[in-house]
Amino acid sequence: MSGLPNNAPGRTVLGVLMLDTNFPRPVGDIGNPASFDHPVIYRRLPGAVVSRVVTDQPLREDLVELFVDHAAALEAAGATVISTSCGFLFPLQERLQAAVGVPVVTSALCMLPALRERLGADTPIGILTFDADRLSPHHMPGNGPVVIEGLKPSDHLYRVIADDLAQLDQTEASSNVVDAVNRLVSREPGLQTVVLECTNLPPYRHKVMKKGSFSIFDIHDAIKYLKNTDKL
Repeated sequence: MSGLPNNAPGRTVLGVLMLDTNFPRPVGDIGNPASFDHPVIYRRLPGAVVSRVVTDQPLREDLVELFVDHAAALEAAGATVISTSCGFLFPLQERLQAAVGVPVVTSALCMLPALRERLGADTPIGILTFDADRLSPHHMPGNGPVVIEGLKPSDHLYRVIADDLAQLDQTEASSNVVDAVNRLVSREPGLQTVVLECTNLPPYRHKVMKKGSFSIFDIHDAIKYLKNTDKL
């Protein structure tokens, strides 16, 4: 747990369902409490490792139930909003929301319908993901064109996350993310909007913003949007 909950009316207490990982989490990552200006409660889910969650297949029911149980525990601990540490968990959005009485934002991909409404049905939206080979249509709400690009399996940042490594070179990681953005933009030069699926990408957001004139949305924006839906 980080930051003891302050349950004053209107006070945000974010509860985060964390994957079972140990890799470093710089400021900007949802797993770093310094990324927020309000209290955060973390619950690490034993056995919810990256390889079990980052998949193009439906999650096993025992894993789903683990997330449901821990979401309820976060609510009981005082969380007023619940999120997760992996954008691939969007398929659990309805299940988790039905299990608790506070708002749930499983992924930055939750913003796609609102972005689609703002941009128009035929405007492509860029998605920068941890693993483009495993991000499937069931991870993305709504319809409309998307352009998906991910980290390369050989990238330093990919290996740190996938192999749960103890050391992270942020300069090299930043270069990996910029390269992925360059590939995304080369495929769709007129992109207006890019969504960062992976909650480990926001620490490099400022580097991404230098690569184009598009708007960027990540898990932090999704949480803020939930609290103020008239501003996107």
